[in-house]
Parts: sequence; C-alpha cells; structure tokens
Amino acid sequence: MSASIINAYTVILIFAIGYLAKRFRFVEIDTARKLSYIVMYVTLPCAILSGSSGSIDLELNLFLILPLAFLISFAFPFLGFLLFHKDPNKCVYAMLNLGGFNIGNFVLPFMQSVLTTKSFIALCLFDVINAFFCFGGIYCMALWFNRTGFKTHDTINVKKILIELSKSITSYCCIISITLSAFSISIDETILHPLKVIGGANTFLCMFIVGVALNFEISLSKVSAILQMLFLRYGFATVCAVLLWFTLPFDSSVKLVLVVIVFAPITSFAPITAIRSLPQFAEDSANLNMISVMTSVVIITLINTLSSCFM
Repeated sequence: MSASIINAYTVILIFAIGYLAKRFRFVEIDTARKLSYIVMYVTLPCAILSGSSGSIDLELNLFLILPLAFLISFAFPFLGFLLFHKDPNKCVYAMLNLGGFNIGNFVLPFMQSVLTTKSFIALCLFDVINAFFCFGGIYCMALWFNRTGFKTHDTINVKKILIELSKSITSYCCIISITLSAFSISIDETILHPLKVIGGANTFLCMFIVGVALNFEISLSKVSAILQMLFLRYGFATVCAVLLWFTLPFDSSVKLVLVVIVFAPITSFAPITAIRSLPQFAEDSANLNMISVMTSVVIITLINTLSSCFM
C-alpha cells in the first residue's frame, strides 16, 4: 500500500478519534479550542521549520508560485462577485467563503509525511500570499467590490491586514524556511531534532481538533445553499487544478501540492468574519466550513491515491 493512501486513512482515523472523543464527552469543544493555540504557536511552527531541513538547489522558477498564488487567491473570491454582485449581502458571503485556503491546519498536516523538500517550499511560498488574503485581504475585496450596497461600519484597511499578518508566527516560519532553502542553510541537528519531535505532533493535533469540531446536525433548509457554494468552490478548483497540472513548468511533486492546495477546505477565518459582518449568514458559513473539510478529505485522498499510481 502506498504512503499517500496510508497517510489518508491515518488522517481519517484521527478525525474519527476526535469526533468520538467529543461524542463520549472525553473532550469538550473548549478543550479543542485551547489545543488550537498549541498548534498555532508550537507544533505548526516546528513542523514548518523542520520541513526545510533538506538541502535543495532552490530553482528560481519556484518563485513563480508567488504571483500564481496571488492570482488564484484573488480569482476565487472574485468568482463570488461575478455571480452574486446584484445581492450585496450574499455577494460578501460568497466572496468570504469561496476565497482562502486552509493550508497550515489542513494541507500541511494532511500531506506532511509525503512532502518532498521542494514541494514543501512550494507550499510555504503559496501560503505567504494566502495568509495575506485570509487575514483580511478577502474581506477588503468584498467591501471594495460591494461598497455601494453593503452596509457596515468596517473600513478597507490594508494596514490592519499587515498588523494581523505580523502576529502570525506561521508566516514568519514560512519566510524563514524559504530563506534557509534559498541560501542552502541547514539547521543544526541539535536544533532540528527537537523541532522534528515537536512538529511530529502537529498532524495528530490538527486532525484531532477538526474531528472534535465536526457537527453533522445541519438543518435541511440550509442544505441547498451550502451545496451551491460547495459546487462553485470545488468546481472552480477543478478547473484550476487541471490548468496547474498541465501548464506549470514544475516537477510532479510541486504540481501535486499546488493541486492539493486549491482543493483545501475554506479558511477557518471565513466563519469568524461572517459572525462579525454577516450575522444572518454565520450559521451557514460555519456549516459550510465544516462540510468543506469533509469534502476536501475525500477529494485529496482520491488525488493522493491516483498520484501514487501514476507518478
């Protein structure tokens, strides 16, 4: 059995452990929320830094991923504007939930065991741009494109986005990893070993938290709206994935991680922003976020299975 298939069913098993732990009241949602801080500030940064330990010749064409990531990150929410611009509230909701990719807490732990050093750097490059959009860029887009119809007290503020980005340890770690690889600097083993040990817990904690957060109690009246957004997001992701795979000048390991990224779940910041700016859509956004996680698990597992057969 291939490593990617083993990795996929291991992740699903951890989901199940987290969900059952909640159902049998071994773990509360509040506990999972506290564990998320350990992920964001401890295990995820260690996983990112330890992932850059391999020595590679960083090819200049990998930096094409930066403008590519910007284009993709812009295109997804812009699709929401094109389709729903006549209804400002729904347009903002669509833009928030079509844009952004959950890379650090989903793609990285899901793919951690099968990433090459080169594909890991590609992931970091993409996430540097993705973070800008997730930490407020998408919301600023939504406000700008709907400035004549959407009523809010919020303002378009790039400075605020940069302040939020400055608080993101994972963004710093991505930049450090890219820099280390660019200058062929290896982390000393005395530092690398504890990073690997601590970062090794990242996959379990991330997927366990997702399992605890899963909630299958969704009102039937909400299903059609959720399915519409899922169809749009993953349909557009399919178009992007085909273009990425057949047009990019990268090796298959890099193209694979980029394809996986476009099928990543919706960023966890989408429901948070919806609660603040669109309370009438807050429940829809939370449910959509949860279902997108399960959808991404199925699709990425299938992608990994197919890639193990043909790569």
